[in-house]
Amino acid sequence: MKFIYKTFVKFLGFLRTRPYPDRTTGSGGNLALKDIAMALRWVRENIAAFGGDPTRITLMGHDTGAALVNLLLLAPYGKGLFHRVVLSSGSALSPWASVHDPNDLRIKVAEQIGCPVENDEDIADCLRGVSLQALMTVELPEIRFVPRIGPGLPVDQNNPDPGLDMERASDAFIKVPLILGVSSTESNLDFNANDIQYGFEEDHRNRILRTFIRNAYVYHLNEIFSAVRNEYTDWDKPVLHPIIIRDSTMEALSDGHTVAPLMRIAFYHARRGAKTYFYHFDYQTKDSGHLKRLGSVRGEDIPYIFGLPLVVGGTFFPRNYSRQDQGVAEAVLTFFTNFAKTGNPNEPHKIESVDYGTPKEKTRFRGLTWEQYETSTQKYLTIALKPKMKSHYRGHKMAVWLNLIPQLHRPGDDDVSMRHHHFREREEHYYAGPVRDEWYTPLPLTGTTKSSGGSSTTACSTSTGDETVGENITPILEESEDDAELLQRLAASRHYYSTTTALAITVGVGLILLILNMLIFAGIYYQRDRDKKRAAMNCASNGQESLPMTTRPVAIKATENTSRPSQEPPPSYTTLARSPSVQEQQQQQQQQQQSSQGQQQAMNEDEQMKVDNKTGQQHQQQQQQQQHVSGNAVHKDPIPPKPPVRTTSSLSTTPGNTNTIKKRVQIQEISV
Repeated sequence: MKFIYKTFVKFLGFLRTRPYPDRTTGSGGNLALKDIAMALRWVRENIAAFGGDPTRITLMGHDTGAALVNLLLLAPYGKGLFHRVVLSSGSALSPWASVHDPNDLRIKVAEQIGCPVENDEDIADCLRGVSLQALMTVELPEIRFVPRIGPGLPVDQNNPDPGLDMERASDAFIKVPLILGVSSTESNLDFNANDIQYGFEEDHRNRILRTFIRNAYVYHLNEIFSAVRNEYTDWDKPVLHPIIIRDSTMEALSDGHTVAPLMRIAFYHARRGAKTYFYHFDYQTKDSGHLKRLGSVRGEDIPYIFGLPLVVGGTFFPRNYSRQDQGVAEAVLTFFTNFAKTGNPNEPHKIESVDYGTPKEKTRFRGLTWEQYETSTQKYLTIALKPKMKSHYRGHKMAVWLNLIPQLHRPGDDDVSMRHHHFREREEHYYAGPVRDEWYTPLPLTGTTKSSGGSSTTACSTSTGDETVGENITPILEESEDDAELLQRLAASRHYYSTTTALAITVGVGLILLILNMLIFAGIYYQRDRDKKRAAMNCASNGQESLPMTTRPVAIKATENTSRPSQEPPPSYTTLARSPSVQEQQQQQQQQQQSSQGQQQAMNEDEQMKVDNKTGQQHQQQQQQQQHVSGNAVHKDPIPPKPPVRTTSSLSTTPGNTNTIKKRVQIQEISV
């Protein structure tokens, strides 16, 4: 892996010397890119002498360097000079990656050094005669969030828009394995120390977002501003703390000018099956000097990719790294060296364990596989203290930048005035920094150039066959219908899948509750029906048992009298079923009666015999009636019939005559 650093003198590396550059003279600018291409050509031709492999050259760029590497990947003169690419925190599609109007930069430089700009003359000859001191005194206007100096598009005159070139998946783009990565906070350099330390209120947040949108977009600025503010506002809290507002604003800018463009490139590259890997560096060094709440900031991944924590006592990077930092650096360095060797971060050396850190930290990267980024799964590696694979990085917020905003950023019909797209707030105090002039003519299509002005209207100039676009019409600013449809899969897939899953779960739970309610209702209905039947049966049974006893004795008596023999046994005492307490009382009464009757046995025997004979006949009839009563009393519930009452009952033998048994029974007749 080779890293090349080159310093350019201010604007000379990218200055376009003619408004309509000529392919043969090199007046189209971007000489810095061609210098990089020449350096890579030298590496390819001579690296073997230094023990290198000319077929395995990896080109890596960070921030603006990543934008240059991305442009070089698309340029025709960069083809075949490198074989792997790493883009960290930057791309050619970021709004800060290229100047908006290369011709405007040419005019401002020429006016300050005294070169003529009338008749669209080439100022290259004039620049050759200007001293270095005069060139260094040139001051270019500053516009926040966009560069004063940078590449002017097109890089390839046959493909004026790099976004469209990547969307069409040219061979030079998809044949090169690609790693893309971001940090947690990519916009920390856009704020001063006071804003980062204490935060700010909503008014300041609105000024920052309004400034970014005016400098990065052209059409429907009010609608885009409302969409971004709505997405990055926590509506659950009635009052927002300045720190929370600061965090959401930094997140919005990070997503808008760095993360979303990188995600777009990852989608373009992976759509045709190219080797694409995405990472999120979410590890923060203890003594990094940044707020822990911000997480990893822009550029914090670079020392770990280079393995600097493994070098103890370095003079260029005197920061103290812990054993934990060294363990993370070793794992990251293994991934990137594998990628430089084979184009696959997992081969040839798999991470079984690291040599640094505690035993627990050494095993955290064991068996970890960096899976390939695909348009369907969108998996990426989170590099943290506990690394793991995740999917759909900031899915919902990416949907806003890659799907909603491109649909809003369209010129509309031809009869729509450009004033319709401008902000209603035009005064300076509504913005947080310098802004560019408003556009009064629509952005030109391929083959035209445009001009901007403050209060005057400037017509678009029509170019010839050799003329090219003089504006960076990146896909963040302009999207075709097909591109928006394709990006909808990238940006809204997670939101779509999560919504579908939530809907399916809701419907399923609703059906389960409906079935459960139906079962409960059926059970209640069945229980009530069974209770009704049981009550009806009880009523019927109770009705039979409570039939009046006067309706049955006649028939029963007739049947019993016909079936009973003529000779009846001697009369006996028959009693109805009583409770144990009643029987005991009757036995006591019977014993008392027997004792009292024993005293009367000495009465006239003749008279007693007559009485006994008469009483026996009466007792026979009474016994039959009692049997009928006892038969009916079995079915009578719950009140039993009254028991017969005996007045006297005696059974004794006189001491004088043992052969004669005398009985005396007196029974009160019972009528039923």
